Amino acid sequence: MSLDLDDPGFNFSVLSEFRDRLLAGELEERLLERRLETFKVRGWLKGRGRQRTDSTHVLGRIRTLNRLELVGETVRAALNALATVAPAWLQAQTPAEWYDRYGRRVEDYRLPHGVSARDGYAQTIGADSFELMRLVYAEGTAEWLRHVPALSVLRQVWIQQYLVIDGQFRLRAMEDMPPARHRIASPYHDQARYATKRLTSWTGYKVHLTESCDDEGVRLITDVQTTEAPMTDMEMTAPLQQALVDKDLAPAEHLIDAGYVDAHMLVTAQTVHEMRVVGPVQPDRHWQAHVEGAYAITTFEIDWANHSVTCPQGHVSVAWLPHQDRYGNQLISVKFARQTCLDCAARPLCTAGDVVGRRLTLHPEAEHKALQAARQAQQTAEWKAEYEARAGIEGTLSQGIRAFELRQSRYIGPAKTHLQHILTAAAINIERVYDHLSQRPRAHTPTSRFAALASAA
Repeated sequence: MSLDLDDPGFNFSVLSEFRDRLLAGELEERLLERRLETFKVRGWLKGRGRQRTDSTHVLGRIRTLNRLELVGETVRAALNALATVAPAWLQAQTPAEWYDRYGRRVEDYRLPHGVSARDGYAQTIGADSFELMRLVYAEGTAEWLRHVPALSVLRQVWIQQYLVIDGQFRLRAMEDMPPARHRIASPYHDQARYATKRLTSWTGYKVHLTESCDDEGVRLITDVQTTEAPMTDMEMTAPLQQALVDKDLAPAEHLIDAGYVDAHMLVTAQTVHEMRVVGPVQPDRHWQAHVEGAYAITTFEIDWANHSVTCPQGHVSVAWLPHQDRYGNQLISVKFARQTCLDCAARPLCTAGDVVGRRLTLHPEAEHKALQAARQAQQTAEWKAEYEARAGIEGTLSQGIRAFELRQSRYIGPAKTHLQHILTAAAINIERVYDHLSQRPRAHTPTSRFAALASAA
């Protein structure tokens, strides 16, 4: 707007309206991309260099609820919504005890104590939910009431959380519930999802940041992706690489951690985008790969043209069965005859337990070769030295979290949360350009005094 912040015509509410216009026009990406274009013109950023990617969790702007709080608060949210749009109808339908049960926020310390008491309370809430939906869908009720968003959330939460057993409404066992990415975690923010990664559990989103990391030039964030919390890093590798290609910023080398890498991606990144992936692949976890002299998969000779495999003892496989795993990955199952393995003198080096014939699971040829080559390469000192550069993206995430509140979403909904992440990345880039122009040296990873003793010894 070209106005000073203290100009009497400026009001902070304009920012809210500006955000809404950006989202309505799907223009939020321009906040980052326009700056990146300027950086490329200045020579601070270029394609076909080296970039690195990592992700971190983002807390949704909601209160974390346990299951009883969730189902109770969902009923309360639906009643409040109906009280707003159809107060007379709701007042005529509401039992007196509902006012005491749902008149104020459902919080854990107000809930009954003890397992049996809480089970009974859960049954009561389930029955109330069912009754409210029955009233809304009853003949003679205005049809438009069924389309109140809070009622849709109530239906979904009820289906996800409850079962009817012998006429009783009971909470589902955890193993009977839908996957986390489909479960609603709050009636006020039905798009936030619960996720667990190692020892961290949260409800909200994940953000993936990609930045340039050439030795020369400025370290600038080139891409931002905001996803549901349960979405794996692996699912985002292809989309974020495509996003870099679309911006004409595809790197020649892409440094990523093990969560982003699999055999299929190693091949497609190279063949589709001419992008070399530098990231650790999962090691061979079969016991044969960890026992000296045992017959690991690398000791078998594969004839891809004739669809056969020869073991170190010279025996040829009897079955070659292409199939897909549950994630849609193309695999090949190879089997050796049971009697052949029973009669083999080297059986202890090849199979264990009940012998049914050695079985191998292979990726398609290109993926298999890429996977084996990557496993070999990542054992070398040269590869490890090259991969050390990836660790710098963790510093960028730390900067975003500590200085720019990246960990906490300020808004409700994935669209506005992504806008926040775009603005955060743009702000970090501006700060880094300022540091570059000011010739401020980059910070180095700090070493504790105790750790420094080891290098001095």
